[in-house]
Amino acid sequence: MFEITGDDIKALDDKQLRTLIARLTIAELKKSGQPISGVTAGGDQNAPDGGIDVRAETEQNNFDGDFLKRLPLGFQAKASDMPRSAILEEMAPKGKLRPVIVELAEAGGAYVIVSSHGTVADTGLKARRKAMRDALGDLATKDQLLIDFYDRERMATWVEQYPGVASWVRDKAGRGMAGWEPIGRWFEAKVSGPNQFLLDDEATLVDARAKSQVPHSILDGIAIIRDELRRPGSSSRLIGVSGVGKTRFVQALFEEEIGKGALDPALAIYTDYNETPTPSAKQLAQSLVEAGERAILVVDNCEPQLHSDLAVICTKAGSQVSLLTVEYDVRGDEPERTEVFRLSASSEKTIAQWLKLNFDHISEVDRNRIAEFCGGNFRIARVLAETVKRGDSLGQLTDSQLFERIFRQRNDPDHGLLRSAEILALVYSYNGEETDADSELAILATSGNSDVETLYEASVQLEQREVAQRRGVWRAVLPQAIANRLAKSAIERLSNARIDQFIAKLTPRLATSFTRRIGYLHNSDRAREITARFLQSDGPFGDLLSFSDHSLQLLQNLAPVAPDLVLTRIAEAVNAPGGDAILNPVFGERWQLLSLLRSIDSAVCVGGSS
Repeated sequence: MFEITGDDIKALDDKQLRTLIARLTIAELKKSGQPISGVTAGGDQNAPDGGIDVRAETEQNNFDGDFLKRLPLGFQAKASDMPRSAILEEMAPKGKLRPVIVELAEAGGAYVIVSSHGTVADTGLKARRKAMRDALGDLATKDQLLIDFYDRERMATWVEQYPGVASWVRDKAGRGMAGWEPIGRWFEAKVSGPNQFLLDDEATLVDARAKSQVPHSILDGIAIIRDELRRPGSSSRLIGVSGVGKTRFVQALFEEEIGKGALDPALAIYTDYNETPTPSAKQLAQSLVEAGERAILVVDNCEPQLHSDLAVICTKAGSQVSLLTVEYDVRGDEPERTEVFRLSASSEKTIAQWLKLNFDHISEVDRNRIAEFCGGNFRIARVLAETVKRGDSLGQLTDSQLFERIFRQRNDPDHGLLRSAEILALVYSYNGEETDADSELAILATSGNSDVETLYEASVQLEQREVAQRRGVWRAVLPQAIANRLAKSAIERLSNARIDQFIAKLTPRLATSFTRRIGYLHNSDRAREITARFLQSDGPFGDLLSFSDHSLQLLQNLAPVAPDLVLTRIAEAVNAPGGDAILNPVFGERWQLLSLLRSIDSAVCVGGSS
């Protein structure tokens, strides 16, 4: 699946060939547990001590590798064929041996010429090696120098050992696999992200499966996930709300400048699953595992079911593949069979710093205003910053006017789209593809003066404006700061009768999704009023205190809005005739109820209520 041909190597230009050699050199050293600080690439090959495009050395230089046969080693990269005459001129211009080659010989090192256009059989290889040996002339230490010639076919063989490098080469050669790409931006010996990674003292990473739920600093979190991904056959999942920088965080795992022990990008292959990659993630994972390839498979925007399928494949006995999926789960499912890490929002200081780097035309005052408004969300910050033209000022705009800018962006005001967005935001997520009479869009349409086709078109427009995201058939208005504001506006306009009509049609999944949204609106008087009605025995849900698995989930969702009231109603249910059965250790949902009570107790204590 990652087959590389000599023609792929031939397609590289001088700089790309030099980058390729540097990345392969680093990969082989990392694979052997050697330090990579001694790998350098670049420089003017026409300088007096030039003639080396990539150099590798370690403190001890006692390395005995595969394609790195001896250290110190100097590579000379040529995007051309190298017959005898070219070799002699390259190594000893005007008959004088390059000083850097003399140094390598004195150190007992190696010198290799790489020709991306050359392709030689055994006889031709011997001839080129002889030319290289002849170029050394009467150098006293020439027997101490190991020389070799790598043509494009040998380079292709080397590349095929590393999926991330193979992906990069195929992409540069115009044969990239649709939707698949290497991690970060490759330039000579370095790999960087699309922009500078900003370490935030206030942002945290939480191991979601740990009992302690202790937040780690971003740097410590990077170290933890790196350790997980170093283990072949491991499965990890990074989650967090939309716009907090999860994808950029993943790229930082492979950058040497961030912390210690960066992962090797030569092993990493990345896809955004919204791009519908070919082959599919499951096909690629299966192929890598069956071939015994050591790889780090990164799947962004990976929905829970796909993650579960990939985890089964990648954690098989003998697998050399480490899996990392990234997701803002619009359905709220809990991932299984994996290590789960949750990334928090960034601080205002970091958002302002990021804006300065990417939108230098915006004043410091406006950068701080955007950072304050966006609540640590890079996506909101970017969308809002893109509405600011040179000479504009946000200083006099209210929060409502800033929100209008985010929603409208550079389009004309659209009252109908805004109303549709409010309806779609009533639920945490919805099925955005089905449009029949029983579809979720049809049910949502009953909450306002709308219809299925109008909501469908609005959902598509919101995706285009990045105010909604998709995961398979599922859609969600995101980020939550926008969705909550839209939902708050919607419930303030809806009468109790209309809400009851809407709730009467809700499926169990939509009821869970709706109450989850209400749970985010704890600062809304209308949300508290609606929750109070839900908790009444004759309310729209009626059986909310039946303590079934579903009713407990609904109570869990509503508890942030009215923790005192939920606690009171639970107490009434326990004290009612037959209530002692709820406290019985054999009660099936007892653990869920206890978890709910603990969360309510925490909320009440924080709020200062009793």
